[in-house]
Amino acid sequence: MRSAIKSDIVREFEKTGKVSVPVIDVHTHMDDVYGASMPISDIDGCIELANERGVKEIWCAPHGDLFNYVSGKPDIERYTEKYPTRVRGYFGFNPNYSQEYAQRLETAKDKGYFGIKILPEYHRCKVDDDAYRPALEWANKYRRPLLVHTWGGSPFNSIANVKYIAESYPEIRLILGHSAPNECGKAIELAARHKNVYLDLCDIHRNNGVIERMKAGAGSEKILYGTDLPWYDFAYCIGSVLYSDITDGDRENILYKNAERIVGEIVK
Repeated sequence: MRSAIKSDIVREFEKTGKVSVPVIDVHTHMDDVYGASMPISDIDGCIELANERGVKEIWCAPHGDLFNYVSGKPDIERYTEKYPTRVRGYFGFNPNYSQEYAQRLETAKDKGYFGIKILPEYHRCKVDDDAYRPALEWANKYRRPLLVHTWGGSPFNSIANVKYIAESYPEIRLILGHSAPNECGKAIELAARHKNVYLDLCDIHRNNGVIERMKAGAGSEKILYGTDLPWYDFAYCIGSVLYSDITDGDRENILYKNAERIVGEIVK
């Protein structure tokens, strides 16, 4: 809180309700999920909320692209077409249909996909399984972001598992989704050791002091703003960044500069 007192960004936020710098959310979903109730989940509502909160851009893997086998036109392609300057699409890769998804990956770049999202624990497949090879090779070839759901203690996507990607595919921009709750310290160590590994604030931002720990262990250049929208409102995570004991330079790194750097490093 000490640095927040001196922060121009915080003062502007408290005056206007918006931050004075761009915000890029690297971890969002979209649409309804069976058994869950969310007041806002459709793309139009989420973009309207982004406008209210001062969020410039979201990186998105819709729930349907992650949990269903998509044989037709994926939702994310419609969203990136409708909001081409606001939405970047993750290609949700399901390893249980590896061959079919690998064929779709051949044209993914031309359809506007800029990265890949995988959920090893949800799909019950370890990240070093051959079924993921097409996705990892594609992301490595084009220097794309790979958002991996990580969780401490999981036999599928713990830090011990995802370390394989960092070491074997150095051109992938590896985003540790949720920064492995229950073993966040190991996630920080991995990000500090590998220049291609980034920490994601999604869900874990609510833990007191976690941003200061990440900065101390890996540097603010390795932290990305993410919310899990529509599960969390943008403002919740923005507040976590603004009121952490860090500098405005650190806040700018987290809120947008690190994400912009990842985009700038992509191979077209």
